[in-house]
Amino acid sequence: WLMAFGIELARRGFVVLTIDANGHGNSEAGSGSGTAALDYIASLDYVDSTQIGLIGHSMGGGISWSAIEDSSVYVRALVLVGSGFWSDAPYIPNTLIATGNFDSLSSYPHNYTILDPYFNVTGVIPDTTYGDFANNTARRAIFPSTNHLFETIDPVIVSESVDWMKNSLKGGVEDEHWIVSSNLIFSLWLLGGLLGLMGALLTVFPMIVILLGTPLFVDVKGIYSEEHAGGTKSLLTNGTIYGLIGAVSFFPLLLVGTLVSYIIPFPQNNGIPVMMWMTGSGLIALLVLFLILGFRRKGQSDSPNLTIRGLLGFGDDKNYLTWIKTLILSLVIFVWMYVLTLLADIGFVVDLRCFLPGLHDLTIWQAMIMPLYFVVFLLYFIVEGAWLTGPMLQKSSGTWFKSQMNITVKSVFIKTIPYLALVLFEFVGGFLAGAPLVPGMIGYSWLFFYAFTPWFAICTVITMFAYRVTGNRWLGAMVNALLCAWLLASILSFRG
Repeated sequence: WLMAFGIELARRGFVVLTIDANGHGNSEAGSGSGTAALDYIASLDYVDSTQIGLIGHSMGGGISWSAIEDSSVYVRALVLVGSGFWSDAPYIPNTLIATGNFDSLSSYPHNYTILDPYFNVTGVIPDTTYGDFANNTARRAIFPSTNHLFETIDPVIVSESVDWMKNSLKGGVEDEHWIVSSNLIFSLWLLGGLLGLMGALLTVFPMIVILLGTPLFVDVKGIYSEEHAGGTKSLLTNGTIYGLIGAVSFFPLLLVGTLVSYIIPFPQNNGIPVMMWMTGSGLIALLVLFLILGFRRKGQSDSPNLTIRGLLGFGDDKNYLTWIKTLILSLVIFVWMYVLTLLADIGFVVDLRCFLPGLHDLTIWQAMIMPLYFVVFLLYFIVEGAWLTGPMLQKSSGTWFKSQMNITVKSVFIKTIPYLALVLFEFVGGFLAGAPLVPGMIGYSWLFFYAFTPWFAICTVITMFAYRVTGNRWLGAMVNALLCAWLLASILSFRG
């Protein structure tokens, strides 16, 4: 998450170590990651161990304070991004507070008096530097217009952090090699990550076509049916119902999942709440779909494709062997994507991601928990496939490509618009108000929509393509379930 800081500091001559906190990424569960990283970088013979700085975002701020408390290495500079002070810290380095003014987890942007004891002044004014860098009493607070999620790629915060390290660790000296802090290139990393991720995902579609043409998987192919397709009114009506199910059920099911987490121990934080939302909203959607199909059949001839069984089946000429082959084909696609991820990791030391959660190599523990997530997501996506290619399906017209683009774009829009509306409410509303519209943990949980919405769009594209080339919903559901199970297993942290 702090790669933007790492990139900009490294190109200005700083030795930078960015780490995954305990339980995140490839780091083991437990504690001590910050202290270990601090001790390690100070031990390098090409590092001046008397000029060390730390940057921590969110819980990373707490990890920074723990490292300051537990390590013998003296820290001269500290940047707290979306985090805060510790009242019982052994000492306070030169400290920059950098928090978005509509960060739902922080009260600093709207109550400056909280900072007075740590700044040793009365009446802290933002964008003003207090104290002296030479004796480690420098303090500064900035509150740019952003939220908790985007603080780590906010140009103002990144630029100010670069200057803070220069003033704290280099005495403010700018030699002939220094690059002004406003000259930022980390956006190229974001663009490269986006292109890499999109390029890898685009290979899924020709891979599916190639595999379906092989003798092993040729019988997975089926006839694309439009006999139950409707018009724009049907799409909008049913799409609105389906979209509301997911959006409206989010917070209640997340709350239930959180309560269950206190009763049932689960190795990953937020694992049960997310599974509760996926499972609960999937079952609600299945029940509502059953009712909708029942109403539609009343005025039509009895067609097997207008039943739940018809929508979720493979067709009369298929059997369970087809289901197994579909699963194998999905696993081949997953392995292909995983190999691409490993190549990116080994060859370029990067993940296939663009800021938001992306594809990451799995640890053993993450791989072990992935099958459980797969089952949950499979339920969710098979029901979603029945909605998107059932009552929400539109009749195609024109060339194959044109008709496919038409139904896919509409499906992506219908699927994501409720979540995009919630994202816009939180971000645009907070930006205009200069304060979080939904403060506290509820506002923080809103960030789930930022993480899920792009992947919902990607999965919808896969759903519509897989249905078009197979005539059933299972291939798309399985591929999507594998991708999302992989994604969730790799991004959720393990309990210490």
